[in-house]
Amino acid sequence: MIMEVKILSSKLIKPSTPTPNDLRYFHIAFTDEMSPTMNVPLILYYIKNSSIAADDTVSFNQLLENSLAQILPQFYPLSGRYIKEKRLIDCCDQGVKFLEARVDCHLHQILGQGMKDVKPEQLNDLLPCPIGEADEAIDPLLSIQVNMFECGGMAIGVCISHRIADASTLSTFLLAWSNIACSTLNKDCRENNTIRPIFNSPQFFPGRNLPKLELGIPRTMDNSDVRDGPKIVTRRFLFDGKAISEIRSRMMINCDDGTFKHQFTRVQLISGLILRALLEIDQSNYGRSRAALVLQTVNFRDKTSPQIPKHSCGNYCIFAVAQCNPEQTRNMGFQESVNLVGNAIRETVDNCSKILNSGENGHMAVINPFKEVTELLYKSSDLNAILLNSWCRFPYYEADFGWGKPVWLSLVSIPAGNSVVLIDSNDGDAVEAWVNLEEKDMFKFQQDQDIKTFTT
Repeated sequence: MIMEVKILSSKLIKPSTPTPNDLRYFHIAFTDEMSPTMNVPLILYYIKNSSIAADDTVSFNQLLENSLAQILPQFYPLSGRYIKEKRLIDCCDQGVKFLEARVDCHLHQILGQGMKDVKPEQLNDLLPCPIGEADEAIDPLLSIQVNMFECGGMAIGVCISHRIADASTLSTFLLAWSNIACSTLNKDCRENNTIRPIFNSPQFFPGRNLPKLELGIPRTMDNSDVRDGPKIVTRRFLFDGKAISEIRSRMMINCDDGTFKHQFTRVQLISGLILRALLEIDQSNYGRSRAALVLQTVNFRDKTSPQIPKHSCGNYCIFAVAQCNPEQTRNMGFQESVNLVGNAIRETVDNCSKILNSGENGHMAVINPFKEVTELLYKSSDLNAILLNSWCRFPYYEADFGWGKPVWLSLVSIPAGNSVVLIDSNDGDAVEAWVNLEEKDMFKFQQDQDIKTFTT
């Protein structure tokens, strides 16, 4: 399917009230310093709202602009610009990039047939900027593109800088923004669902001038222009509720006494299944087993003591790191890969309890995994590095701007090979896996028996 996106307008939306002088400079936390140079992308899709006439589209877009301006004072760093030499955000109220676009197709052409008609690379056109366009003084920290389809449907593409935000922060912003827009249309709309963002990560984790974890994401997203390495392609795989139950049953059968030593989550089960497939592909490519480094991001907001509030904004993630020598990867079956994933996460979660109450030792519990990973990636040229991310359980599907809740969320094509992002489906039971691999590896991944059996 060919999809053409035409930009109709572009402007900067400034906060409805200026940022106070005492909040002018926001020095980022060391957890922000370690984040990669990129934007965190997400697209939310909404079917046509029958209560909004075609002539009201312009006024609805104005509602989005006005509500955005109203919510920005609470998210004041997002209107500023990052000064990388000083590792701070100048909260100068320069504004958030806001684009309006028209798409020359119907939304059902994207949503139809299990979303298989459109390749993820095409969805990048629904974003307001390239994913790698970040960290320069001219780059907005937040960009939004409102895409209107011929059928009256809408897609809101969002890019938020990873220098100041993670997937949870993006969720907090979308809910707060949509609450303002929805309450403008209906004063009773979620009136008790007030969100108060907190930007206090530097108080917990003062800056240390640490290195960033670079993923090699170019500032331009056109893979045909990336000549430094092989082409990376992205594909979406759906694990529905039935498939997840069958995967869980297989894990139980593989256990000696038919029981779990630990209760594995659906994310751990799917991650283990994908990991096993990726390890087999690597062995096929090299004709031998290689050492592997498996990284999983863990949101530690609710895992510290005391707990960090869930609406704290910034980067509150830690790596769960698992290493495998060539012999371990050679003998890695489904049960072993699930155990590897689950054990690494459990150990990391246990360590999270001391992050806030153990002084320097607590800080090093966050820093050491990043340092370990960075050193291993730079030192070893014969290492199979795999990055697993989970965005499950974040309430993106609650973002109702007055059109109703989104019917689908999507990621896009991200040119970072051997990386996976898991995200909930709209029914809450299924999980979508957005997998980024070299083109030749993607073909092998799609032919893996387990992937063919358990995904649609």
